[in-house]
Amino acid sequence: MELRQLRYFLKAAELQNFTEASKSLFIAQSTLSQQINQLENELGILLFDRIGKRLFLTEAGKEFVPFAKQTIQDAELGKQRLLDLQGLKTGSLRVGITYSLSFGLASILQRFIEEYPQIKLEIVYSTASELLEMLSSRDIDFVLSFKTIESEDAIEMTELFEVSLCAVVHYRHPMAFRKEISLKELQAYSLALPSKGLNARAMFDKLLHENDIVLEPRLEMNDANFLLQLVEKSMFATVLSQAAILGRKDLKAIPIKEQKEKMMASLLTLKGAYQKKSAKAFIRLYEEELQMSLLK
Repeated sequence: MELRQLRYFLKAAELQNFTEASKSLFIAQSTLSQQINQLENELGILLFDRIGKRLFLTEAGKEFVPFAKQTIQDAELGKQRLLDLQGLKTGSLRVGITYSLSFGLASILQRFIEEYPQIKLEIVYSTASELLEMLSSRDIDFVLSFKTIESEDAIEMTELFEVSLCAVVHYRHPMAFRKEISLKELQAYSLALPSKGLNARAMFDKLLHENDIVLEPRLEMNDANFLLQLVEKSMFATVLSQAAILGRKDLKAIPIKEQKEKMMASLLTLKGAYQKKSAKAFIRLYEEELQMSLLK
């Protein structure tokens, strides 16, 4: 049994089609079919039912999937430990990050690439929930996100810093002169809110519920970056973390009176998982950039 056979098996199981799987793997379909057949012969059982051009996992195939994934993950972990013994000379790093915590990212990436030119770096933007799913399946190495309301038993959280949930407006907005604003007062303004599922929205909805207040947004958007671009060019107000506007000089963050609990920016990793040296180096650069941003 070879690792490549396990990778081929998992890709075929994911796409349920030999043609699509072979294209995704950049190999010939005949090679993929041959390797899967060899794996099935070695195991002495069929992993797929072949019906026309479609593939369906047999009961044995479904049982085998988590073992195949774990074997590949263990092999990659062993490889990473050996690479770390050589120092930060080679390897890869996959970072998941929510938009609100991406301030200074261009500077961080430039510094990281200059200091560690042989490390392949991949940045994944998404919602906290989607990034946690990727972390759990080991598709990324760690996540930079605000602490989620629901706790995850398999996730280890390292607190980085606290920020307030704020109403965010353009500096010409009628609200911009305020030092703070109440939830009731927000009802008078046109709101464009982050979509449900984003951390800022979850905390804002919790705050509304606790204070028995209903607010109807004019617009909802699942991309915080586009949301802030809209606020920069209009009289819409939104609600995001204070950290989301770092570096945006035309925007102002106004604290919400009723807020007692702050948002906790955190480093999220799998409990018991090996942390790469490259991950530690990235976090060091991130914290340095954070301190510089807060001092500006």
